[in-house]
Amino acid sequence: MRVPVYSTRLRLHRLITAGAVVLPLACGTGGRAPERSTAGSKIGIEPLSQVHLYENHSSSLIAWRRAGAQGRIVVHLDGHADLDWLPDATIARIAAADPDELPHLELHPYVLDGTTHQRFAIWNFLYPAARLGVMRSYVWVVPDGTLPDAGAAEALVQGLVLRKMQKVTLDEAHSLHREGRVIRGTILGVDTTICELADLPVFDEPVLLDVDLDFLTTRSATTQEVTEAPWIDPASLVARLRAKRLRADLATVSYSTFGGFLPPSCRWLGRAMTDALEGDVDAATQRAAVYAREAEARVQALPDDAAAWYALSLAEARAGRSAERETARARAVALDPVLSDAGLFEADALFINGRWADALAAYRDYRRAHPIGPFTVYGLRREASCLARLRRDDEAIATLRRVVAEAPQHGDSRLELGVLLRESGDVEGAVAEFREARRILPDQGSYAMALGTGYAREGRVDDALSELADAVRLRPTWAAAQANLGGLLIEAGRPAEAAVHLDAAAFLDPGDPAIRDLRARVKASAR
Repeated sequence: MRVPVYSTRLRLHRLITAGAVVLPLACGTGGRAPERSTAGSKIGIEPLSQVHLYENHSSSLIAWRRAGAQGRIVVHLDGHADLDWLPDATIARIAAADPDELPHLELHPYVLDGTTHQRFAIWNFLYPAARLGVMRSYVWVVPDGTLPDAGAAEALVQGLVLRKMQKVTLDEAHSLHREGRVIRGTILGVDTTICELADLPVFDEPVLLDVDLDFLTTRSATTQEVTEAPWIDPASLVARLRAKRLRADLATVSYSTFGGFLPPSCRWLGRAMTDALEGDVDAATQRAAVYAREAEARVQALPDDAAAWYALSLAEARAGRSAERETARARAVALDPVLSDAGLFEADALFINGRWADALAAYRDYRRAHPIGPFTVYGLRREASCLARLRRDDEAIATLRRVVAEAPQHGDSRLELGVLLRESGDVEGAVAEFREARRILPDQGSYAMALGTGYAREGRVDDALSELADAVRLRPTWAAAQANLGGLLIEAGRPAEAAVHLDAAAFLDPGDPAIRDLRARVKASAR
């Protein structure tokens, strides 16, 4: 039985790994702790009473719970949406937890296990914020240049909402529309606005201001390309918010260096952003001016700044001065222990930017330097992902088998291994991996999709229909899932049911020729 199989290669979405580890948060700006609060700040016409700086963005939910925030507008400046679905049981667990217990329910981005749907993480912490009543309205401010025209808006909605998020309904897909340069609608039951800074609405109440520093180093939310230097400095960003008369009583800021979203040499932005938000614009401006200089001048001006020493270590490496490079690197790590894993962050940035060969070399360098450590298996999995994208499938399969042996409960690794096995012709082996992934995370739509198409190739029509129906239930706005289910229903002699799903697929992805062909087959069957 022939059925179209979509998404044979996995796309990169933000941090497809997840784990359950609580790591100490080392300071990244010359001795400043990553979480702090202060009073007397000013944005717009109201004082900003609290500023918190965290390592990972999901910690914003903890700050909001500690503050007792309810029914608020969240203005989320980020290169990523951070809004995805979690099961009701997980939401209930988060709701029942005391705010001080929430760090134990927060996933660390680099640990590979099976708890993805049991905890909140950097890619979905806004969903529990909405379900718990903290956030009533979501305003996602994307980096400048993300939404220049209607085509870019369509690409963002398709790539980062409809094809990616679980449990978004078809009605919600219909609700998403463009008003000028702004996208509005409902996502996962949340009133949503997506815009650039210039189109930020004026609010008649204080908001929860949520800033991911990767907002400053992401070229576009659609491409998610990481830049080596910020496209806007914190003081200028705060000035633009002030021009919009934004009022906030609490601000959360995150580094997001884990995952490669903020380059290690840009961690100075944490101190500069908190200074700017607290009202010390001069200090933020001066720090940005220092970072416009050469690396050696930076450490002379800011001798206790870890990012300055790290930038110097990179400059020494480019100059071939290995001893000087090691000295600068050691100083950076002493000031900011997070930078001991900087090689992994650099590799992740290369991966995000699609530089697969360079990323592969960087991951291997990291593993040679860290043969044993908490993130070693994560690095190995990323090596496999690079190999797969370089079409070195045999090596990728062998590497993923090592990953699965070390992290048997990590569903995404099993999914990726299954995809490669399927493409190599080992459908039976692929189905076994997909089935295990489904056991680990039964609520993951991509796993149901993969297993359904695997069953279809084995001729197990009823099993395939059941899995593909589950994929559509979990991800109704994924055109590929709707199309695959519709195509298999045609083969099963059920054209009326097939038409429903193919109509949905055509609405979600009107330009796909395969979907048009399947709809033509439905009409032929009806005739």
